[in-house]
Amino acid sequence: MKYLHTLLLLAFGLILFSCQKETPAGELVEGKVKVSYVRVNGVNAYSDSAEKTFTAILPTETDFSSLDLDFTTEATTISVGNQQLSGSNTGIDLSQPLTVRFIKGGVYEDYTIIVKNTGLPVVRIETPGKKAVTSKTTWMDGATIRIEKPDGKVDYEGSMEIKGRGNSTWNYVKKPYALRLKEKGEILGMPSHKRWVLLANWKDRTLLRNDAAFWLSRHTGLPYTVRGQFVELVFNGRHLGNYYLCEQIKLNKKRINIEKMDAMETDPVKITGGWLLEIDTYYDFQDYVDEKHKFRYRNLFNLPWIVKDPDDDEISPVAYQYIQNWIKDLETLMKDNAKVQAHAYEEFLDVDTAIDYLIVEELTGNNDFYNYWPSEGPHSTYLYKERSGKLYHGPVWDFDYHVFCPEYVHQWVGAKKSIFYPALLKDEKFRNRLVERWEMYKDELKKLPEYIDQQAELIRPSERINHTMWPIVNNPENGDENMTFQESVERIKKAFLDKWEWMDQNIRNLRM
Repeated sequence: MKYLHTLLLLAFGLILFSCQKETPAGELVEGKVKVSYVRVNGVNAYSDSAEKTFTAILPTETDFSSLDLDFTTEATTISVGNQQLSGSNTGIDLSQPLTVRFIKGGVYEDYTIIVKNTGLPVVRIETPGKKAVTSKTTWMDGATIRIEKPDGKVDYEGSMEIKGRGNSTWNYVKKPYALRLKEKGEILGMPSHKRWVLLANWKDRTLLRNDAAFWLSRHTGLPYTVRGQFVELVFNGRHLGNYYLCEQIKLNKKRINIEKMDAMETDPVKITGGWLLEIDTYYDFQDYVDEKHKFRYRNLFNLPWIVKDPDDDEISPVAYQYIQNWIKDLETLMKDNAKVQAHAYEEFLDVDTAIDYLIVEELTGNNDFYNYWPSEGPHSTYLYKERSGKLYHGPVWDFDYHVFCPEYVHQWVGAKKSIFYPALLKDEKFRNRLVERWEMYKDELKKLPEYIDQQAELIRPSERINHTMWPIVNNPENGDENMTFQESVERIKKAFLDKWEWMDQNIRNLRM
């Protein structure tokens, strides 16, 4: 009996051991192992639990064969194949996706680590002694620039001068810059020149407003539109985020294609052009305008005219007097309704560029087309005069905020208030021509949202990093500062389409 009892206990023990038997030693089962963070070269990777990936975007790296790889995880063992990793690793080859196994207590979970660039070119700037650029009036000499394509190949390299730029934008935390190359060069496929601009677009949640407005301009008959590309900026070794590298508005065969005039010219024919002028209500506000040659006629249109080219400190007195008198004659004419009705303005103005400029400004809902600070009138309105010729409107400029916003959809932002448009809209011939050109362009212009979507995809990885670096923490302007990137993109597309529809319904009745 005792023997039988012993056999029964042994049998029960075997059954119990069989039921409680765990995975054989060394064999792991797939499950969940918490991985809180993965960092590549100090940059947090973005996780996708469904795909089991961590993706790190390194905006300025092109060699991924030896990177730092750090983990924050509950795993007790981290491995790649037979290689053991630690929480902090150097010299890891991430040129191809890397599968990493995280193990804890017999349970493992595999994640794939993916590293890539933002896909944008990289602009690397070095200043002498790594000094900060603190002035928008004084050029800093001795700086260097190197522009790399997304694959790491050098697009341009050379020495240059650099200074700050912008009016109110120079006071923002993310600074815009003006560049003057020592040797003119073609940059990222854009025509060769010395003068370039790095726009910060800090107040624009989408980063796309300037680029979208330039697309509209290129689809009208305006002779020249600024060209630009999104880039990553690395300044004295520090990554500063997403910038828009674009052309400086200048008189040049490959930009505003009219003949330049020597600043000290006195010949009565040659002093008639070329002139590049800007109308800007920052005219006499603090130190926002540093150009020396500016004038206005308070008893006429009171427009704040600023001479941008010739851009020398000195302009021959006879030439400067000529352009002042010519503008005064134009303003005097535009005050005379009888002459406007007789189309006398056609001797002074290129009508089609005036109309195309108006279409772009209104479609974007650009508040700067007619603003109320620091005084009433337009900001950043460029016009140019060719030799013995007319005054042309354009190129368009400055669309980073108060643009593509819902509040400017069901109204004319400047057509009935800005520059000479109120006078011109009293003339039936001008109004008819405006409608003709709207009909000519409107279907093509309506395709802007497709372009916006393409550009949004292009900059999406870069924007994510940029927004983390440069959150819009104060002075909201566009109303989308607290939105996600995609929400803000959808918002500007809707604002544009709503304005397009409203203009199509109302432009035939636009008159003063």
